[in-house]
Amino acid sequence: MKTNIFYFLWLLVLVVVPMSGCDSDFLDKKPLDIISSESVFTDQALTESYLYNIYDYMPVGYGLYQMEGQNVLSGLGITDLLDGSTDMLRSPSVWNESNSIMIPGVITATYNPLETWGRSYQAIRKVHNLIHGLKTSTLDETWKTRVTAEARFIRAFMYFDLVRRYGDVPLITDLQSFDNIENLLVARTPADQVYDFIDAELSACGEILPSVKEMRSTEAGRATREACWALNGRAMLFAKRYAKSAQNSKKVMDSGNFSLDGDYNALFQSHGGNKEVIFEIMFNGTNKGHAFDNLFLPPSIDNGWGSQTLPTQEAVDSYEMLNGKAITDPASGYDPQNPYINRDKRFAASIIFEGATVKGKVIHTGALMPDDGLGLEGRTITGYYIRKFIDETIPFVELDFNGSKTSWKELRLGEVLLNYAEAQNEAVGGDASVYSAINQIRSIHGGLPPLDAGLSKNQLFEKIVQERKIELAFEGHRFWDLRRWKKAEQVLHDKYMHGMKITTDAVTKKLIYTPFEINTLPKQVFLPKHYLMPVGFAEINKNKKLVQNPGY
Repeated sequence: MKTNIFYFLWLLVLVVVPMSGCDSDFLDKKPLDIISSESVFTDQALTESYLYNIYDYMPVGYGLYQMEGQNVLSGLGITDLLDGSTDMLRSPSVWNESNSIMIPGVITATYNPLETWGRSYQAIRKVHNLIHGLKTSTLDETWKTRVTAEARFIRAFMYFDLVRRYGDVPLITDLQSFDNIENLLVARTPADQVYDFIDAELSACGEILPSVKEMRSTEAGRATREACWALNGRAMLFAKRYAKSAQNSKKVMDSGNFSLDGDYNALFQSHGGNKEVIFEIMFNGTNKGHAFDNLFLPPSIDNGWGSQTLPTQEAVDSYEMLNGKAITDPASGYDPQNPYINRDKRFAASIIFEGATVKGKVIHTGALMPDDGLGLEGRTITGYYIRKFIDETIPFVELDFNGSKTSWKELRLGEVLLNYAEAQNEAVGGDASVYSAINQIRSIHGGLPPLDAGLSKNQLFEKIVQERKIELAFEGHRFWDLRRWKKAEQVLHDKYMHGMKITTDAVTKKLIYTPFEINTLPKQVFLPKHYLMPVGFAEINKNKKLVQNPGY
């Protein structure tokens, strides 16, 4: 097996993954030359570099980013935000994968912009190499145990990501030998068994890895005990193992190591050390940086390149009034000709609307722009821009393609509270702990009153659906939620989304707000087959034991 490990490593030029702030050892390490298998697992620094390389396979919801000058799709296989294929966002760009593939429903086994099969199994193979190499290593046993557990955490995440995309997937749990090619061809394992493995792995690693309170600041971006619990809470929610999901999420909540950030906008501008974040992907804006600000700022700020994905009116209308009532409620106080006042605090922190101020500049999304700002490439076609994730501290001159360093918050307390509320409601009904979890978010992040007491299980579920749509907006959860709830056909199929056209009354000079249908983009198609993604044709072609998902 040593020869096989050497062969694998010979193909790999290890690059240290920058995972923390500028003072972190992770960012200061230099790329390594080609190394032999004998060297890797007898040297702590080389083994850590190998581990950091595996971390780089973790997904980044910003889509495309750059590391060491190279473009990376980070396991998502798409340059757009995932929510760009839901009712929350629309892109003005016809080349965007959301417009060209996902929204019209023409995803196939030969072209799936969200294809992650090969990349995920590549990461899993590297995990197995690390585990196998450390078994006979003479390095410190305590240190080896932690590093191995971190690799197992990544492997569990990769399997979770695979099973939520494809359903049944081959479950490979040990290093495969190249000596017998037939043994490399593994059939698909039932999804329930894959979830069994994910649960067992995250439960075990949660007993091994250090707590976040034991971590040095330079270790931001590495897996912790609480990250295992949080990820397992999410995974078991997808598996519909509600009691177990609630139990894992409650461990995070009861740890006392995290708290909701009262400044929702600042939460998403942070890059390490935020009290709400449980696990994040780190950037430094130099040798590892992303392009969110470059691609998504209003064009009046970044000279025309931005606004690649834009909030819809469906997203805007989902935000309640500060009195906790939906804008459709006659008692809410909503004024359709003054639509952006007295709304859930997360609205202004997430969406740029007409008259909002960004980086000290008042943004006009419609009436004061040429051609009303509608229908022009690079300007808003919906009447809105994304504010969430925008780093308002970056000087204009630094808005290059890899200049952003805001971290990607993969796991945070806001999600954990909602995971708990949903799982607990499904497992035992709407007890006091369910209301408490939801109301914390509504109060601290939204500035909203608590939910009415006495709601039925189904009514509470719909409130949770609403809160997830708002609290987790543009973070990719909506994309997966609509699928696991089997609501995507109802919400998306045969639909155009809407925007807000803003004009000026010729006499009074007041702004006039008129919702309109965005029918210049493809109408959304979501068929039953789209709840799962196709297994890539290349994978089917090289592994005769694989069976394609229905409809593809």
